Amino acid sequence: MTYQVKIIYPKEEALESNKLTERTFNEYIDDLEAEEVIGQYEQLLTKGYSISVNFTPPQVDKEGEEQDPFKIAESFELAGIPYKATLKLKASGSYEEMVKIAKMIEQQGYDYSITVKLQINENSPVDFEKESSWFDSEYAKYTVLPKASSQDIADLRSLYDVLSEERYKVSINLKAKVKKDDDDSFATQLAAYPSETLVTFKLTDASYV
Repeated sequence: MTYQVKIIYPKEEALESNKLTERTFNEYIDDLEAEEVIGQYEQLLTKGYSISVNFTPPQVDKEGEEQDPFKIAESFELAGIPYKATLKLKASGSYEEMVKIAKMIEQQGYDYSITVKLQINENSPVDFEKESSWFDSEYAKYTVLPKASSQDIADLRSLYDVLSEERYKVSINLKAKVKKDDDDSFATQLAAYPSETLVTFKLTDASYV
């Protein structure tokens, strides 16, 4: 398996035209084997950096299928890595459509928030002072944001399946909980992710941590 690596270096201050500015430098490296990624990690540690790591798996696998977050979570569990799973939903539309989704979320025992974007102009029938005018399907767009997360991805399975069956764009974000600047934890976590995962190293000077 190969991975992509992005290294975000600490900001550096520079004097330009008598003005103090901050410069940022990012480095990208493609097609690294797991051993090479681990080598990069260890090399940065030896240079005195403290490293925050973020893993972004590809949206689709080699067969063109969407990544299965449940398989990744299973890898975490087999490796003994604790994690947090958060369900993400991209859905916006009319009031009636979003009420349907809200009921699905509520039936699964989760909270949610709803935001509304109103278009108010000379051609719009929406009058902000009249709540009854906020439901026009053309000039009012509602967005539902579920508040569904768990330390066991199995808790999210039912809601994930219900939304997927209705063809909504739903995903689950996984955030592993590992020790910072720990070689063993990093190597174990890396092995749990699929090929072509983007591994982001955000560096800070250890002396300032």
